[in-house]
Order: sequence, then structure tokens, then C-alpha cells
Amino acid sequence: MGEKGKVTIYDLAQRLHTTASTVSRALQNNPRISLKTREAVQKLAKELNYIPDPVAHHLRTGKGNVLGIIVPRIDRNFFATIISSFQNHAQKHGFQVIIAASGESEELEANAIKAMIAKKVDGVAVSLSTETKDPVYPEMLAQHNIPLVYFDRLPEKVSDCDSVCNDNFQIGYDAVVQLHKLGCCKICHFAGPFVQPSYSDRYKGYRKALEDLGLPFHDEWVFQNSITIEAGTEAAQRILQMENRPDGIFSAGDFPAITAIDIFRRKGIKVPEEIAIIGVANEPFDNYLSTPLASFDLHQQRIGEMAAKLLLSHLGEIPEMSHPSHLIVNHNLILRDSAI
Repeated sequence: MGEKGKVTIYDLAQRLHTTASTVSRALQNNPRISLKTREAVQKLAKELNYIPDPVAHHLRTGKGNVLGIIVPRIDRNFFATIISSFQNHAQKHGFQVIIAASGESEELEANAIKAMIAKKVDGVAVSLSTETKDPVYPEMLAQHNIPLVYFDRLPEKVSDCDSVCNDNFQIGYDAVVQLHKLGCCKICHFAGPFVQPSYSDRYKGYRKALEDLGLPFHDEWVFQNSITIEAGTEAAQRILQMENRPDGIFSAGDFPAITAIDIFRRKGIKVPEEIAIIGVANEPFDNYLSTPLASFDLHQQRIGEMAAKLLLSHLGEIPEMSHPSHLIVNHNLILRDSAI
């Protein structure tokens, strides 16, 4: 036994009358080792509760078989689904995943990166916090030969790194077109923080659709940084006080949209007859509201899968992909009562 009774590959090798290198390859399911030997090694490892030493593995192979993923919030189904998909795909290739949440803090995001470097992760996927405009850590990761993939929320310039996101300009454009089809002529926007290109692109798509359709635009119809329930409450209350009240809302996220539906309902404002609403993210609860929310499905499972694939490609675990790659995941509008 090793230190403090910890089982090592040398213990397994001694029990099976073979070499430590054979055991190591068998644990990695290397086809150079016979199936019989692989099965015997893996069976004994399970019986003895063998746990690989990540530091030793890293020294031997240069890889720790660990990927990191950082999201702004874990308490959002959107990001939870991405994490699950990312993890499932990584595990299929023998990688474990370290998960961190920035809490929308640029400092905590950078600290998470430093912690992952210290843990010797092999690659990192990041969705930026709302505070992060120009991340400083790509250079740190590059110094340690750790590939970086941005997903969903990207920096303004991602030319040197891989990225996975939706066509956010088109989402904003499509939302306005659908609201106009319903007869909406005064369309407002619950916008995200413009420091993030994903939100600024949705705003740009919204503005371009208004222009193409000949619809009016007013500054007071754009509610910036409105991606939370609290911000949605404030925006909906301001709309109720307007003399020139909008008849359509494109919300950059679902949470402010569901809040607005509830506030309008309690004030006797009919949705969608008096004001139609479209959100983004297609949260699971959208279909169970008093007025089900129409929302864009961003296919977050695909986002998580592609982020993992890009990192695994860098590490030579799957066929080589071109790098840097900037992948666009399709979206589609799920029509429900709030916009039909």
C-alpha cells in the first residue's frame, strides 16, 4: 500500500503479477493491452477502491484528464444544461470536469481561472460575467498551454480563441418581425448589459428590424441591464406609467419577461391582446405560466457539447478541428400564448 493506505498502480501490478505500465495502460483502456488483462485490472481497481493520482498522471502524460468550465450563474437552467452537456461529453472521453460560477463578477471569474491553472486542468470553457469586457487571463492560460473556449457570452474580440454562441443579431431581428406579424407597432426592449456582445447584438438586431419595418424607436423603450426578475419588475412598472405605452416587448432573457407578464396580469393588462411578449432562453417554466411565454430556444445542449469538442480537439482526443473556430448554434422561436 502507498501513503496512508492509498492503493497505487504498483499494488495492482503486484497483485496481478504484471508491470505498473501495463496496469496504467489497462486503466486507460489502451487497445494495446489484451481485453482479458484490461478487465482484470479494472475489476481489481474497483474492488480495492483505486483512485488515480492526478498529479502523477499529469507528470507521466502531460495531461490531468480534467476540464474546467466557468459560468456566470449556476442557478439558471440555461447554464445548468450547458454544464450537463459539457460534462457528459467530457466524461465519454475519460475527462472529469471542475465547475465554477463567477456570480457575474470579473474578479471571481479571474480567480476561478487561477484556481484551475493551479489544479492543472487541460482546458477551460468560459461564459463571461456581465462585468467582464476585456478578460486578462487568455495570456495566463496560453503560458500554461491550456486551451480556452468561450461560449454564449463572448468578449468583443475572440479572434485568437475558439467560441460557441448563437446568432444573437438574428434573434433580435426575428423577435421584432414576429411581434410585428401580430400587429405590434410600438416594440420595446428589455436589454442585457451592452458590455456583452451577445446582448448588444440582440439590441442591434432589434434596431435593424425596427428600421427595416419602418417602426418607431424611442430611447425610453429600451430598458438596459434588464435581465433579472428585479429589473423586469422595474421595467414593467415604468411601462404602466407611460402615456405612449408599447404594445410589444422583446426581452433579452426570460426572467424579466415572466415578471412583466405577472405584473400586467395583476393590473388588468391582457397579454398578448394589449401587449405581446417574447423572451430568450426557453426556460422550462415558460410553458406553465398563467400566460405561457413565447421564447427562443438556444439549444444549450449543443452549445455545451461543441465547447467540450473544441477543447478535446485541442488535446488530440478527437479528430482535429480547425482552430480558432467560431461556431454558431441555431436558434428557433417556440411560439406560446404571449405572442400568438
